[in-house]
Amino acid sequence: MQLRICEIFHSIQGESSFVGQPCVFVRLTGCNLRCVWCDTQYAYEGGECMEMGDVLAKIESFDCDLVEITGGEPMCQKTAACELMSELIRRGKRVLLETNGSFLLDCVPEEVHRIIDLKPPASHVVHDENLWNHYAESWRDTDEIKCVVACREDFDWCIKKLHQYKAFNRVIIHFSPVWGSVAPEELADWICAAHLPIRLNLQIHKVIWSPDARGV
Repeated sequence: MQLRICEIFHSIQGESSFVGQPCVFVRLTGCNLRCVWCDTQYAYEGGECMEMGDVLAKIESFDCDLVEITGGEPMCQKTAACELMSELIRRGKRVLLETNGSFLLDCVPEEVHRIIDLKPPASHVVHDENLWNHYAESWRDTDEIKCVVACREDFDWCIKKLHQYKAFNRVIIHFSPVWGSVAPEELADWICAAHLPIRLNLQIHKVIWSPDARGV
């Protein structure tokens, strides 16, 4: 089985509840959405077709137990991506999946930490109400939701949807500011005033390295 790979690299996890930990990132090529603030447009196309065994060998070469499958959108290669996650679990890895919230995730192994994006209106991506109602019926204890917001309207929209999908106190919820659009201290004030179980997520890889850097 083959996967189309944009890049595989070893770095510091910049987001999620695993922030700050060394992690191997497997970035798959291709995405079905076009968020206006996307910072990985280079993963939309191109990449290299690699055999599953070669992908696993590359991951193992970094001697790291935390692996994130990301994109692009990894679920555009659903069958291969789920097989890769299953094999990594069999090898004793802790596996994270970062996904854009536009695919069914039933094939994702139970052991995988699913990090699901909730796309607010300013992303210019159409929100699939039916799909998110499906998520809400089957939250896993290890699920996390990431809300990237560009303005106060985005923040309020996400809060409303998270209530609707019964996500509070069921999953870990992160809010991130669109880089250069919302000041972190402003978002921090909104979160504190909301009195809800929300975590501020600041993409620390963009603080450590250049925001435009790849493979770090």
